[in-house]
Amino acid sequence: MPVPILPPATWNSHMHCFDPKRYPFKATRAYTPQPAVLKDLIHNSKADNVMLVQATIEDGYTGLLEHLQQCRDLYPDKHVRGTIFWDPGNPGLKSLTESEFEKLHNAGVRSVRIHGSYGGSGDDISWVIQQFLDVASRCPLRKYNWSISAQLPLATWSAIADTISSHPDLKDIPIIADHNGSATPSDINTPKFTSLLHLLSSSNMYIKLGALHRRSNQISQMEHIIKAIANVAPDSILWGSDWPHCNAAVRGLTPTPPLEVDTDQELRHSRDWLTEEQWERMLVSNPERIFGTWGSR
Repeated sequence: MPVPILPPATWNSHMHCFDPKRYPFKATRAYTPQPAVLKDLIHNSKADNVMLVQATIEDGYTGLLEHLQQCRDLYPDKHVRGTIFWDPGNPGLKSLTESEFEKLHNAGVRSVRIHGSYGGSGDDISWVIQQFLDVASRCPLRKYNWSISAQLPLATWSAIADTISSHPDLKDIPIIADHNGSATPSDINTPKFTSLLHLLSSSNMYIKLGALHRRSNQISQMEHIIKAIANVAPDSILWGSDWPHCNAAVRGLTPTPPLEVDTDQELRHSRDWLTEEQWERMLVSNPERIFGTWGSR
């Protein structure tokens, strides 16, 4: 099967950039990837537009902001936006002024990310809900139409679904479930996956499809998961490659080579599983709506 041609204005909604000589990692990080510098990110993006995601191991967001500026200077044909990490162990975003948030927005920041695995407690429902509420109260999400992204276990998405759907501080905020909502092939008929599908029917919910290798060694087995999500929520699906495919399973401070991932194969499968309309929405219409300068649903 040939590699599908991606439509003009395609978005790759999840990539990382690591240049530890210039922007050091945290001393207390959970894992250590090899460098993945900006020119290689651009080469591997496969898209006209990119969401650059600050990883949990990065020591602050200076690298994110400077990479966004470098993209504007060096690759003006690329439309690159940023996702900034909400670090519960660092004052960071909690202490910024209105003018400082405005600078983040002007730099290209469009989303604030909660991570329940590295530096977080994704299985602690109270902790997760508090992170969402803290982000909503401390960051000018409505003013700039920013979203909240979150990497959480599937069971946690199920447990917080009612809060996300009904809490007055969250119900109209765009919320993105990263990495397929952590659903695996064996989750297809479970109550927790059904709960995720129900949550995705909410108008403020989005989900990043992609990095299928993190959910199944045989990505073809993700077919029913991806089809179920796309059929229930075609206006919610996004695609992100997760380049450079960090091997986060190897813990410690020694740089570890990335996983060997065939992104073209993932795209071939995804194109086969999705309708033409779903494919276009996932790659173009949906990400432009949520990550564009302002956007509206």
